[in-house]
Amino acid sequence: MENTEKKFSLKTWMSILFWGALWGIVEATLGTILHLPGFDGTGIYFASTAIVLPIAYCLMANCYKRTESFYSVYLMGIVAATIKLSVAFIIGWIDRVYFPAIYIVVESLCMGTALAIFRPKNVLSLRTFGAIVAANTVYQFSYLLICAINGNNAFASMEAWAKSGEKYLFTMNGLAIVYTLVVGSIAFGLFKLAEHYNFKFKFDLNKLVTSPIVAGVAVVLSFAFTIGLAAI
Repeated sequence: MENTEKKFSLKTWMSILFWGALWGIVEATLGTILHLPGFDGTGIYFASTAIVLPIAYCLMANCYKRTESFYSVYLMGIVAATIKLSVAFIIGWIDRVYFPAIYIVVESLCMGTALAIFRPKNVLSLRTFGAIVAANTVYQFSYLLICAINGNNAFASMEAWAKSGEKYLFTMNGLAIVYTLVVGSIAFGLFKLAEHYNFKFKFDLNKLVTSPIVAGVAVVLSFAFTIGLAAI
């Protein structure tokens, strides 16, 4: 059972803010770039769903590792969604504003629950990868359900399923999983190489992540990037 006192300590809240803001920055920068016409025309291999989602899951895994609480992942999603909603100040309260925020919250619910089930001890582990596979599969199905409620029903016919259902639940999901496996394997290899040569970081990452100053700067930058890029 998780330690409630630790879960809601100042360091835990700072870690939630930091990772949530980092997620907001990724959504604002990489998410915006991947939606540009040049990338949209390249097809599914550079789709935001296939690239940004695995990054978000990795950030959530890091938040879970630092806080040892899957509840922090849910709260991290609320932070990232709030940052995403800030574009309403620029383009107004429209579906392009609130639906991405809803998806972010759903992503955090899926990943937080998957982490609660798999309980990985390290970010670079098979359990974390299993949690990401499970979370992304459930998320893609949830995404299709939300679209169906909104009028774009992939379950309405075989034609609709082939066009949207298979695309997201199988193709996009599979691509995101492959990207996660490749990047995770490279990161794991580099980590083992550094461990072999006794390389040690000269700074304490945990102190950096839980610093109120660092968390505050990350939140400010996240809002600035999100609102600034929306205004361009």
